[in-house]
Amino acid sequence: MIWTMDIFSLYELSCVLLPCLIWQLAYVLKKRRSDEKVPAIYLVWSWIFLFYLWMVFFVTGVGTMGDILRFLRAGENPVIGGYNFVPFDSFGIGFVLNIVMCMPLGFLLPLIWKRCRKCSKTVLTGFWFSLLIEITQIFNFRATDVDDLMTNTCGTLIGYGIWRLFVKIFGERLVSASDEKYEAIKYILLALAGIFFLYHPFLIINRMT
Repeated sequence: MIWTMDIFSLYELSCVLLPCLIWQLAYVLKKRRSDEKVPAIYLVWSWIFLFYLWMVFFVTGVGTMGDILRFLRAGENPVIGGYNFVPFDSFGIGFVLNIVMCMPLGFLLPLIWKRCRKCSKTVLTGFWFSLLIEITQIFNFRATDVDDLMTNTCGTLIGYGIWRLFVKIFGERLVSASDEKYEAIKYILLALAGIFFLYHPFLIINRMT
């Protein structure tokens, strides 16, 4: 069972990384052709950011094209996820954990990208990030929950506050300086598209059985 879980985890991680690293390679080559250097600190933080995205997708269980195709082949409705549009209806430990889960997002966005150093842009990115995940969950057994959207956005805001405190204490020595337009959004969309279109775990399950 442990071996099987490792295979699925690595498969999912590969789906998240592949489109992002292809885009990043093209970005680095573009910079080199312009005689511009890509700082190593940028690459380190961006890879940490991608690994973080994978962990969020792994924990939240985003819906995928594989889920849709599986239900369509069985002649079933692929839109099977539950939903809750009542605020604070699921208040509890999960409420707090959802806040904690998105705090690294609020910290990493302004740390890596200059364009996310305004609070409004970071929080808005966190909101859309959470909304995209919630939308995909209508295609699996997870619930699309307005509480998740609120707590994830709140966690992003808290993470941004931690970043501001971090810069005041340590300065900007460890801060990346990427000014690429919409780069954070591109990473998020590419990572989500990678797992949505490329992750088909039931193909592995069928072969193993």
